[in-house]
Amino acid sequence: MTNDGPAFPVPPLDPALLAEIAALADAMDVLLSRRPQAKERDLAPLAQRRQALLARHLGRDPAPACETLHCIGDSNTMFFAGAERLRFIRYRRHGWLRTRWINRGLDLLPVFRVYHVGPATAWKAGDHGSSTRSREKIELLLRKEIKPPARILLSFGEIDCRIHMARAVLDGRPLDETVERTAEKFTRLPAWLQGLGYRPVVWGPPQIIPKDENLSSPTFPFIGSLEHRRDVTYAYVARLKEHCARHGIPCVCLAGLYHPPAERPPLEFFHDGVHLSQRLMPLALQELQRVAAFDC
Repeated sequence: MTNDGPAFPVPPLDPALLAEIAALADAMDVLLSRRPQAKERDLAPLAQRRQALLARHLGRDPAPACETLHCIGDSNTMFFAGAERLRFIRYRRHGWLRTRWINRGLDLLPVFRVYHVGPATAWKAGDHGSSTRSREKIELLLRKEIKPPARILLSFGEIDCRIHMARAVLDGRPLDETVERTAEKFTRLPAWLQGLGYRPVVWGPPQIIPKDENLSSPTFPFIGSLEHRRDVTYAYVARLKEHCARHGIPCVCLAGLYHPPAERPPLEFFHDGVHLSQRLMPLALQELQRVAAFDC
């Protein structure tokens, strides 16, 4: 149930830093709302502030030539956008008869480029024809802008742990079998990217939603008790790491690093009760450097 690497306690965000995150997010929001296709050169007026924010999270000046990590996934991917709130900006459209959008984040930190492909699950992320068209959206991004040997971080699986695998285990399917099937199937997606010459990184489900099951709602459902979802999440992460290791793919997981693994994650680590706070960005950067040799 434990994770390797650094652990709690994690200090709170400095109020001045939190204020700068909010102010920079507002400035980026204005710029990207006008020009969703903005490139780094278009963001030059905010370059110094973005670099300074990254330096604050790193605790040092960034490397002279930071590489870009392209982050693709469900709403948990928006953590890497650097804001203390969710903000989805329509970026690229997929389909004509029924339009589906790839969203981008505010991208406050210059080392991350964030793409939200919808509420896709680990089980379906690599399948053609899924309800979110996640595979088709990923292929569109590869055709249009992400070229080998770019680094790509994939963030899927939290929905599976919160709903689908949690329900399957409650319905009587063995836990080990349930997490094995999903981990094995999902890992085909980063392995496919690796075969195309990309350098994939897998972002394991970063949290166990700290809400009791009586607070589940149609807009944000979850199945079973906190303890049940905790056990599913840790079992899945363990199996996910095994499958990634077989392919030589880094797998970075924060769940259990910023709180006692067996206990309820404190609410102060979530900016909306669900998604991770930027309080955990220093830890995420540290783990990306440690596990994935991410050069920033």
